[in-house]
Amino acid sequence: MRRRSALAASFGALALLAAAACGVDTANTGGSAKNGDEVTVTVYAGPWEDLFKKSFVEPFERDTGAKVNLVPGANAEWLTKLRASGGKNPPFDLVVFTPDAARPAAAAKLIQPLQTGRLPHWNELDPVQAQVDNLSGAQYGVPLTIGSTGLLYRTDKVKKAPVDWQDIFDKQYCGHVALPPLTYNPGLEFFSALVRSEGGKLSDPAAVDRAFTQLKKLKGCVSSYPANATAVQTAVQNGDAWVVPYWDGRAFAMAQAGSKIGFTYPRSGAVGALSSYFLTTGTKKSDLAYKFLNYLSDPVHQKPFAEGNWYAGSNDKINYSKAFDEKIKHGPDVYKSFNWVDYTVATPKLNEWQQRWNQIFS
Repeated sequence: MRRRSALAASFGALALLAAAACGVDTANTGGSAKNGDEVTVTVYAGPWEDLFKKSFVEPFERDTGAKVNLVPGANAEWLTKLRASGGKNPPFDLVVFTPDAARPAAAAKLIQPLQTGRLPHWNELDPVQAQVDNLSGAQYGVPLTIGSTGLLYRTDKVKKAPVDWQDIFDKQYCGHVALPPLTYNPGLEFFSALVRSEGGKLSDPAAVDRAFTQLKKLKGCVSSYPANATAVQTAVQNGDAWVVPYWDGRAFAMAQAGSKIGFTYPRSGAVGALSSYFLTTGTKKSDLAYKFLNYLSDPVHQKPFAEGNWYAGSNDKINYSKAFDEKIKHGPDVYKSFNWVDYTVATPKLNEWQQRWNQIFS
C-alpha cells in the first residue's frame, strides 16, 4: 500500500511538471467557476446580441466552465419583470439598462449598488460614464458602451449636410423628417439637445416651452414617427426620411452595410447615450455575476464588441483600430462635452411632455 501511494504521488508530481512545461497554468487564480454554475444576463436583441456572445460570453464560458443564459429583449419588459419579482428571486442576475430605465429600477430597489472593489478593471473605466450610473450618491452600474446622438442623413438626397441641431428645420428636409417620439430614447435626446441649443435646461419651464415652439415648425414636415430601431431603419432606407436624430453607431453600421448614410456630430454638442449593466436585487449568483462583470469591463473583450457595434467602450485602455478612430468621436474630453439628458427632471415630466408633443403632431 505504501509503495502504491508513493507511485501515485510520483505520477502526480510528473503530471504537474508536464503541465508546467506545456505552458498550462496550474495555479488557482480564483477566476474559475464550478461546472454547472449558471448566470442569467439580459441583452439587446439583434446584432448587439450576436457580438455580445462572441466578445464576452464565449470567452467567459471557455475560461470558467460556467454557462451564461442570455435573455434578449428591451428595457421596458425587463423592468416589468423585475417589478413583478419584487426584489426576490429576480428572473435575471445582471440586467442592461439605459439611464432612463436605471433610475426607476434603483428607486424601486430592483437593482443594487456595486462593490466596485470586486472589479479589477474598475479604475480603467471612464469616470464620466461611471458618474452617469451613480444614482443618489451610490454607484450602481458598470458602463459598457457609449454612443452619440446626432443627425443621421441620406447622402444621396441631401445637397448640404447638416452641421447642427437647428438644421433639421431647414426647408430642404421638409416632408422627409423622421421624428422619434419622446418615449423613444433618440426622441428625448433630441428634445434635450434642442432645449440646450437655445441656451436652456430641461429644469427651466420657459426653456422647455421654447423648444416646443420650435417643434411646431416641423408640423407638416415630418414623414414618420419611428418608435424603435427597425422603424428608423425602414423610414431611412425606403426614402421616406432624409434626416433623423439618431445614434452614431447605428448610422455607421447602416453605412457599412451599404446604405447611403452620413452622420453629423452637431456643432453645439452631441447627446450621450449609455448602456450599462446592473446587479439585480435578490440574485443568488452575485459571485458569478461579478466575475462576468469583470469580463464586461476588460478592454480585451470590449474592443471587438465596440468596433463591431461602432460604439465606444467604457474602458479607456482600449486601443481602437484606425477605421474606428476615423469615424467615431470618443474619449474623456468628448464625453465631458456631451449634452446628457437630465433624467431626474425628464422622467417625472415625460408623460406631460409626450402629450404636448402629441398635440403638435397628431
